[in-house]
Amino acid sequence: MALPLAFAISAVPAKADLARGEAEFLRGNAHCDAREFSDALASYDRAAAFGYEDHVMWNNRGVALDGLGRHEDSIQAYTRALQRHPKYEIAAYNLGNAFAQLGQFEEALVAYDRALAINPAYADALYDKALVLARLGRARPSLQVYEALVRADSGNAVAWTRKGQLLEELNKFDEAVDAYNAATSQNPEDGDAWTGLGDALYALERYEEAVEAYDRAIAAEPNNEEAWNNKGFTFFMLGIHEEALACYEKALAINPRYKQAWYNKGYTFHGINRLEEAVTAYEKAIEMDRGDEVLWNNLGNALYNLGRYEKSIPYFERALEVNPRYEIAWNNIGNAMNKMGRHEPSLKYHDKSLEIKPDFDYALYAKGHALDSLGRHEEGLELISQSLELNPNYDHAWMAKAEALHHLGRLEEARDALNNTLILNGSFDEAWVFRGKILEEMGNALEAERCYEEALQCFQASLEIEPDNAELRYHQAVLLEDLERVDEAIDGYAASASKAHGADALLRLSALLLRVGRPGDAIVPAEELRSRDPSDSRGWLAAGRAFLAAGRATDAEASLRKAADLGATEARPELARALQVLGRADDALTALDGIEGPSGETFLLRAEIHAGLGRIEDAIADCDAAIRATAIGRDLVYRRKGELLLRLDRPKEAVAAFDAAIGLNPTDPETWCDAARAWRALGQEARARKMVDEALRLDPTSSEALDLRSEGAASS
Repeated sequence: MALPLAFAISAVPAKADLARGEAEFLRGNAHCDAREFSDALASYDRAAAFGYEDHVMWNNRGVALDGLGRHEDSIQAYTRALQRHPKYEIAAYNLGNAFAQLGQFEEALVAYDRALAINPAYADALYDKALVLARLGRARPSLQVYEALVRADSGNAVAWTRKGQLLEELNKFDEAVDAYNAATSQNPEDGDAWTGLGDALYALERYEEAVEAYDRAIAAEPNNEEAWNNKGFTFFMLGIHEEALACYEKALAINPRYKQAWYNKGYTFHGINRLEEAVTAYEKAIEMDRGDEVLWNNLGNALYNLGRYEKSIPYFERALEVNPRYEIAWNNIGNAMNKMGRHEPSLKYHDKSLEIKPDFDYALYAKGHALDSLGRHEEGLELISQSLELNPNYDHAWMAKAEALHHLGRLEEARDALNNTLILNGSFDEAWVFRGKILEEMGNALEAERCYEEALQCFQASLEIEPDNAELRYHQAVLLEDLERVDEAIDGYAASASKAHGADALLRLSALLLRVGRPGDAIVPAEELRSRDPSDSRGWLAAGRAFLAAGRATDAEASLRKAADLGATEARPELARALQVLGRADDALTALDGIEGPSGETFLLRAEIHAGLGRIEDAIADCDAAIRATAIGRDLVYRRKGELLLRLDRPKEAVAAFDAAIGLNPTDPETWCDAARAWRALGQEARARKMVDEALRLDPTSSEALDLRSEGAASS
């Protein structure tokens, strides 16, 4: 809506201070005309201090405040102008515009009616009153105003332009195009009409024609910031990103405080994955308008996409301070929590989003995915299926459905869901990877290999377009690691970590370097994560593991204690190992005592520490506790128990323990060797020989089995 400056000079008494006040008033008008609104406001304040404050000054002060986005303050200024001059229609009209900017449309109508009561022929007030009526859903009376204006003067280009704006407001874009064409035929130099025509063509997705219209607007008015901005966003929709950014720069050179250009610049950077620059642009837009929930949300999204999930949440919360019923921001908080593994607390945010909008397909999918991650697979599958009924074209929802079905062991259905994912998005690399894993489980190794190759091709094609996309490089590296292409995976994780602040790439890089026997190198990414985010326990844990593997047990202890203090449950067993290496076995046991619901691995570690202290009976009891605690790795526990029983010279019980281990894992030659020792201790050389023969069948090169055979031959 137009915010015309009303430059008028009242009779000024011939006093020195008032003369200086008048000079400041005129200086303020010049600043306002140059869109230097902060300077204008300062000049008007000085004019008032000199005693120069009539209705025109208060009106113009309101215009400056509106230009700064301070609409509440401008309302007070226009009100002061009307108090001084109740028949001042320009101030009444501007008051209506300020209310309209705040979305207070009923109050805006009252102000426009006041302006029209003073001057019934006030065309701008009529136009904007009709526009507000349209926004209130009163289409017929608003359209009647424009029809009357156009009938009264069919050659009135401004009337045709305003009619086009109204038709746009009513989503009648084809008719709006006709109205704007009528306006431009009456006045080919009407920049507003050409801009409006571009907007209507854009809404009809006729982007090339829209660009031509904006070019005509700019030719008529080179400083038309709106035309430059809208042309830029149209280029963005055409995929011409550098041209789009250049147009925003033109708009901002004209008006550095043009919020929409900053917003669109951020949105474009966001769209091409230049996320740091997107954050900067969104922050500039927020400086112009801190009451825009979409801006706060998009800034949060940019940080989220950078992997800064914790830091994104306050921005989503700021969006909700502006609009508590903004369902997208509620859901985004839940998404950030899910990314941090906080699935349980995420549910209340997804629920709040669905309370506001029960058919919000993305929130249904997100909540379902969270439930699936919590092990509530059936509940998760139900919600994901509901989201797909509402929106069957969302590839990530089909992927989530496949994950839930996979968790339920319904492999063929999971494969079919992934087929739908890939029909929608044939370049969805992670879906190809997942399909390969499912096909492997189904016994189709050849087809699985084809899927992995397809995934790598998708990654490569995407990275050629977006070489700086850290997330793509990360997922490519995960697949390369799974395929045991270790050197390429290491390079991929390093590249991903260098281009984003996400923790996952650094963690995977450190763990992989540790796995391939490079603990010194593994320390570097772990320490980088610690320095980036000292509140993230995972960095301290990774550093502790790397220090321990590198023989730096003292450093490992300090890092692991910090990880434990930050809540990392895995840190305590690692801390116990470090303390054990440092010769502080009792402290190691104390560290393990602090673990709630200890795992089988924890009990086995206790057994090792007790055994090191010579407390063999305690160690055996720990092995029994480990057997009760877990079904995974029980063969190793039975084997360790057998070794301890042999140390106590209880070979019969040791034989039983080794038999249990062999029953769980009959392909381990070392366990067969242990069993041979137990049988030999019982004097059963023939049985011992059979154990050795089986070990050599499994591994003909086993030095341990060959030594046992030699010992048996010597004793016989």
